Amino acid sequence: MAAFGKLQAALAAATNEVTVAAANINFDFTLVKYEAPKEFRPIEGYLTTTRKQDAETGNSHVVARRLGALFSGICPDSPNLIGAYGARVSEISKTATQKVSQEYSKSIFASYVGVDATSIWAAATSSTTAIHVHLLACMLAELWDASEATSIWAELVAERRKEISYRLEQEEALHFGLASAAVQQEITRDQLASWDASARA
Repeated sequence: MAAFGKLQAALAAATNEVTVAAANINFDFTLVKYEAPKEFRPIEGYLTTTRKQDAETGNSHVVARRLGALFSGICPDSPNLIGAYGARVSEISKTATQKVSQEYSKSIFASYVGVDATSIWAAATSSTTAIHVHLLACMLAELWDASEATSIWAELVAERRKEISYRLEQEEALHFGLASAAVQQEITRDQLASWDASARA
């Protein structure tokens, strides 16, 4: 019996060490890009090259990945909601693209002509949680003006990071991505403001 107790204690200590080590690893998960769910894929064709690059490898992608990782595990699985949201934003993007004036498509503003679905595409190529977070961004944009919505985002991010840090201090076993999200570089207010602005578009 004493040997079994020692084995349990050794396993518990090893688990705690792995959890703490995971929190200390500085893996930049923002470099990862996922394939967008099929309902969102038409959006890719409506984006300008500049917006597509930002959504897939730029600042918008980084913010979407970080927010998705930070809020991982909060939203329940909702494939029907994700599917309906993707179909609707694809439909809106198509309609808006058809209304774009062609006179600007060859001007110096060509990279900014058309639909600004940057944050939607960034979320869709980041994670399912990032899509949930983007839907929340749209709701906040509808209810509050830009500065208030950005402040709400800053508060949500700060509180979530505090919660994850507390859970780590309590030696709770957390998913690697969630632990990494809490210790990653801060999501700045400017990044949150850009996220909000794109959700408003």
